[in-house]
Amino acid sequence: MTLSDFAAIAGLISSVAVLVSLVYLGLQVRQADRNQQASIRQNRSSRVVEIVLSATDASIAEAVSKGLAGAQDMSGTQLVQFSSYCRGVFYAAEDDFYQHREGLLSDDAFASYLNGVKASFVSPGMRVAWMRQRNAYGKEFVAFMDKIVAETPVAIPADPVARWNKDIAAEKAKVADRLTGAGAI
Repeated sequence: MTLSDFAAIAGLISSVAVLVSLVYLGLQVRQADRNQQASIRQNRSSRVVEIVLSATDASIAEAVSKGLAGAQDMSGTQLVQFSSYCRGVFYAAEDDFYQHREGLLSDDAFASYLNGVKASFVSPGMRVAWMRQRNAYGKEFVAFMDKIVAETPVAIPADPVARWNKDIAAEKAKVADRLTGAGAI
């Protein structure tokens, strides 16, 4: 074997090593991307759960309920509680908006967020809270949210307890129908 044969073999081995390194690097980048997406989803979920759980405190729940309904008998404390709750919701929404724009939040997660935002803006109180706080956010996000507010019709909030009772009665009726139908066979 000549020196040029050794050089050719060494060149081939070097090329294979570079190829293996590139494949390994590609796998690492893909795994890092998956880990980043999982971290973003987990942080988003934790943030939403935290906002939701904050509204389970009795006084805050009353303030949020009154605020969403647009009640005019809110105390100053309830107004601060509701406004703070909304601020948390809006900051979380802004984060989702920019993460999606930057390709860090999937289309499915963004669609879920968008459905929630649209559902919240049927509330007169949420709309007023947005109008009072909108200057605290980035202009692209404000334009996005303003468009949603403009496209979403305001609705008079239904009595949540009456609606709950109606839905429970309907579900119990389904169970009764199944039991009656099963017994008839």
